[in-house]
Formats: sequence, C-alpha cells, structure tokens
Amino acid sequence: MDDIAKILSKALECDASDRILEAGTLYDKGLHHLKQLIAATKNTRIAKKYLEHMSQYKERSKNIQLSIKKLLEEGTVLQNISISQNSMGHSYESLFGQYLKSDIEEIYLEEPYLHRFYQYENLIVFFELAARKCPNLRFIKLITKRMENANILNDIRNDLRSRHIGLHTSIDEFLHDRKIALSNGVIIKIGRGLHFFKAARGEYALGQFDYDYRECLKTDVDIWTSAKTMGG
Repeated sequence: MDDIAKILSKALECDASDRILEAGTLYDKGLHHLKQLIAATKNTRIAKKYLEHMSQYKERSKNIQLSIKKLLEEGTVLQNISISQNSMGHSYESLFGQYLKSDIEEIYLEEPYLHRFYQYENLIVFFELAARKCPNLRFIKLITKRMENANILNDIRNDLRSRHIGLHTSIDEFLHDRKIALSNGVIIKIGRGLHFFKAARGEYALGQFDYDYRECLKTDVDIWTSAKTMGG
C-alpha cells in the first residue's frame, strides 16, 4: 500500500503543478495497483475504503483525459505550411522550433508509425530539439500504433530519465492522426507525422545530422494555439 500511496501522492503533486500528462499516467498506474489490492483484500471494510479512494482518483483521471481532448481541438491558426516534394529547409527546428520554449513542461505526441530504424532516428531528433529548446521539459507522453523494437524505446526512455525527463508510451491500434501538443497550448499537426524526410543523399552527404539539408516528401503542416493549456 505504501508504494501505491507514493504513486498517488506524486500524481497529486504533478496535478497541482499543472503537469497533467504525468499526473494522468500516475493516476492510472495507481488505480491499476489499487484494483489489484482490492481484488486480493478479504476485509470488506478495507475494500470499501479503497473503493472510495479509487472513485476520487478515477474521476480526476477522467477529467484529465477530457482536458487533453479539448486541448487538441482547433483554436487560433498560427501557421499553415505547405512542404513541396523534394524541397529542403524544413527541419523540425525550422518548422516549429520557435514554439518550443522554456515554459513547456510536458509534450503529448501522437505518432502512429514507429516500426523502422529511421523512424526512431526521427523521434530522437525531435526529442533532442525539445530537450534543447525546453529546459523545463519534464514529461513526454507518446501514443503509437504498435510497440515494436521495445529495446530501442527503453534506451530512449532511460536516456531521457537521466536528463530528468519522463517518457510514457501507450498503444492505440486505431491511431491515425499525427499531432504534437505542447503544454503551453500550441498544437502542431503534420500530415506525415515526423516522417516526411527522405534519406540523406549519401553516408557522407549533408543532411546526415542537419535535416534542413534533407529533401522532403510533400506534406502540410498546421500550427494553432488552443484556447486551453494542459493545466488550464
């Protein structure tokens, strides 16, 4: 029970600090353990007490999910960018680096396709940019379609943890949309998600590390600011 109390106490702490992605993840984890505890408890009085706690935390978890849903609704358009086939100069930093600021503590990322090695490379490039531009970043929630190459995700998670950034991944097999939601209310929607770059022209060609030198696939980028922030 002490471990559950620590998880839920941390959830309340994150909730009070408007870090609702991390709070929601911790509420769900605590609720899962509480459910298991109730199932194993024969004392009905104690079980009833646990159920009362569950109801409280379940309601807050539900409200967090509603807040995230409202955040993702379109608001005031900031930019509409059309990327032409084979064009260059469209690195993540060039496209939306200006919106990654020190006030961002959490990032919500919907990226359905993380199957191939280059897709994980793109994910790391995005995380590098976010970590550099958002010094107060503390939590990233990643939603994807299938959890392949779990060892790569674990390596990424461990490295982020060493930099005081938590990464939580979850599966939605019906996921289609690609979105990046920043805790300051800025939403970035890229038609192809993170994967609109062609490979560099050669092993020692420009574009291996600076994606502004990479040719792109045709796609559109929409950036808007929501009426809500993650904690608002």
